[in-house]
Amino acid sequence: MATLAPFPGAKFFHKGQRSPLITAMGKRLMDEGCGKYKAGPDREWSEADQQSYAAWQHKLDLKGADANGIPGKMSWDRLRVPSAGRPAGGGGGRVASPVPGVGVATPYRRKGPHWSLGYHTGADYPAPQGKTCVAVRGGSIARSGRDPSFGNYLVLRTGGFDYWYCHLSKRTVDGGAVKAGQKVGEVGSTGNSTGPHLHFEKRPAGGGFGSDVNPNW
Repeated sequence: MATLAPFPGAKFFHKGQRSPLITAMGKRLMDEGCGKYKAGPDREWSEADQQSYAAWQHKLDLKGADANGIPGKMSWDRLRVPSAGRPAGGGGGRVASPVPGVGVATPYRRKGPHWSLGYHTGADYPAPQGKTCVAVRGGSIARSGRDPSFGNYLVLRTGGFDYWYCHLSKRTVDGGAVKAGQKVGEVGSTGNSTGPHLHFEKRPAGGGFGSDVNPNW
């Protein structure tokens, strides 16, 4: 079971504050459908963080000063933010993003007519062609190949799930074990893509298209 981060106090959340804990909080807000990020979440406290947290507070039916976007202990404990002290490398570690330093631009489940299922089945990380993509957790490469829609892709299998890395310009691994943080490919625009980005999708191990779940790790 993941170790949860204790509430750091309301004064922790202010302009200029930078911490991996803020990234971890933002990811949980996105999990809860409260993310208001155009890009991110990032390590630095921002207006988007405050707007996202206010959405979470409203989801808990809080009002007034208790719903101003600054975390309080009750809402923080309910959010269950994992500790940000996990290692970035190693087989059991995790990293902050499959494209280091890049946040989500098009989130999971965004609705739209240009997606075949009527919604976005993963999360998009926009980055220049050739930007490094890394394994988010230690595991093994279960599949790799080319698809008309997903272009060059590979599938990282770990913890009972498959993580799909799509539209790659290049794969640097095609099989075998990988460690968290290890380079597995490079951002591209192959397949059905409007520009360079990583489409990052999560499915139950062996699951087909349409079995997607929230792409957290």
